[in-house]
Amino acid sequence: MTDVSLGMIHNTQWARKSYILECFNLTMSSQENIKTVRRAIEAFNTGDTSNVHEFVSSEYLNRESQKAKDSYRSQLKGPEEFVDTIKNLRSAFSDLHYEEQDIISQDDKVVFIGIVTGTHTGSFFFIPPTGKKISYEAVHIHTIGKDGKIIEHRAIRDDLKFMLQLGLVKAASPEYEKFFKTWKEIN
Repeated sequence: MTDVSLGMIHNTQWARKSYILECFNLTMSSQENIKTVRRAIEAFNTGDTSNVHEFVSSEYLNRESQKAKDSYRSQLKGPEEFVDTIKNLRSAFSDLHYEEQDIISQDDKVVFIGIVTGTHTGSFFFIPPTGKKISYEAVHIHTIGKDGKIIEHRAIRDDLKFMLQLGLVKAASPEYEKFFKTWKEIN
């Protein structure tokens, strides 16, 4: 084969791969964005924050911690905020684990859907340890910046189930307790 025909074969294979990615609305950046978010989830699962700066932007904003305007956490941004979140969660739930159920990427967004589990062994902000196990579904929406790092995070969680499992809330009346627990799949 000549150099020209080898180049044509190579270009045809590249074109086929490009076409397949396009058909499924995937790009190489979508795949890289998913890898970035999986690195963030792994940091939560292991507690290893040594390489956070590699995947969290200095402009990172966690919409969850920014809600409490009077909290010191509302002043944190970038890798510092991300590390603080991991330390707070892992000190409260030493066996904290995020199990991926699904992950979707389009453009600069990555949506991680997972089950969060753990045992409440330490103080969780103002809530003293209960020793109770938690397991709830959560959706985490990440925005990836032009540098390939996470620049924003939002979460949609089943906070009611989480609070029920910790014993912080219960049905307004004992007659509704069974319904409440069945609805939220709590034993």
